[in-house]
Amino acid sequence: MNRSTLFLLLAACGPKPVPVATVPPPPPEYVPVEPVPLAPRSFVPPVVSWGQFGAGTEVAVVENHEVPLVNLRIEFPVRATAGPLDKAGLAEATMDMLNEGAGTRDAAAISAELSRLGAGLSTGSGYDGSSVSISCLRDTLEPTLDLLADVLLRPTFPPEEWDLRRTLWLDDLKDARNTPNRIADHVVNQLLWGKSYRGIEATEATLARISVKDMKAWHKANLSLHGAVVLVGGDITVAEVLPMLEARLGQWKGKATKAEALPTPPKPPDKTTIYLVDKPGSAQSVVRAVSYAGKPTDADYAAFTIGNMAVGGQFASRINLNLRESKGYTYGARTSVGYDLSGSSFSFSSGIHTEKTALALVELFKELREVEAGRPLDDKEVGEARGALLGGWPLRFESPDYSLGQIDVMRTYSLPDDWVSGYPARVGATTTAAAQRAFADRVDPDRLLFVIVGDAAVVRPELEKLGLAVVPVSVDGVLIGG
Repeated sequence: MNRSTLFLLLAACGPKPVPVATVPPPPPEYVPVEPVPLAPRSFVPPVVSWGQFGAGTEVAVVENHEVPLVNLRIEFPVRATAGPLDKAGLAEATMDMLNEGAGTRDAAAISAELSRLGAGLSTGSGYDGSSVSISCLRDTLEPTLDLLADVLLRPTFPPEEWDLRRTLWLDDLKDARNTPNRIADHVVNQLLWGKSYRGIEATEATLARISVKDMKAWHKANLSLHGAVVLVGGDITVAEVLPMLEARLGQWKGKATKAEALPTPPKPPDKTTIYLVDKPGSAQSVVRAVSYAGKPTDADYAAFTIGNMAVGGQFASRINLNLRESKGYTYGARTSVGYDLSGSSFSFSSGIHTEKTALALVELFKELREVEAGRPLDDKEVGEARGALLGGWPLRFESPDYSLGQIDVMRTYSLPDDWVSGYPARVGATTTAAAQRAFADRVDPDRLLFVIVGDAAVVRPELEKLGLAVVPVSVDGVLIGG
């Protein structure tokens, strides 16, 4: 074996060379792409069929034959405030007592009959109207209407039932004076309205003056089909329901009641004022802020609702993201817009940690002021607000009650005929500039009425450091020491 052969053998038996590892190239940087919103689907609200019975009482029917159920309610244009001030609560008491005895049945017999029919019957009166409603199977509609007719035409107002209802009402008033959210709402009404409209509420003194005789007289003087509308939804047609109503209510006689004057919207304070209700030891402050401005029929009302949605009307709004997500001062803070017989309103509502109450108001004022100057609304915010309003709108019509409720709203508040059908167009056509302008024009952070229910010893000194007027009031909205 020569030397060359030996070297070859040694090389073949020696250690193998280690291959160099190949490092794959880094993946391209992932850039998330926000999905493009789907184009809105076309939607046509359910058709409303109209008819009349009796002396011209209008009936609106929205058909839904998916399930054999019918809902029917009669809306009366008589408010809870109808009646003497010294008997505030009389309208509510009378409407509440209608189903506590009627015809030959007492309250227990009415309840038993409703159970047998698988039906429901409710009555009530509110600031803007009164109503009586039933819900039942299609097959039991006629006997349920018989019961409804008894309740409307032949109530007996049993004294023992009124004693019971009054006791429950008095207990509820006690609860209202000890529940911070209810205190705040009550005080807002008292400060805004005084002894008119939403400020007219039952008290222990007024309830003590209400008798069964008063209720019978109120029923006779105020409840009739003049100006009323019957709203029907479910498994029935207008042709089917009209003769049923005619047979039971067509001959109902009653005089038209004198329409109450429309309330005048309350004027905003000259400067933002905080009315403070002391609730010693409270872990949080219940905060409300309110301002009335304009009407729902104003050309910029849709823009106002969109602006509000972006600023404080949804979870992802500026105010909630600041007070809840960024600062942790509250579990949630919202603003809302709405309307009643006096006009449209803006309100803020939150429960805020007691020690952070003043700091939260600093942030709230900052957000409200920046909308007008410094950080106006942008296209993204307005687009999200618009989508939130329109995205779930068709779902509301799953129940015929929504369509019927909108009819009542249009009649009660004298809204235009296209209030429902034109809603998507009004919201969809609103520009960012219009939403910005409408909100800034209607909401003045320097002229808001605040009500805070909380521990005054903790929150008042901090609020006063902000240069805000702080006025102590009682749980009934009465100024203390002034």
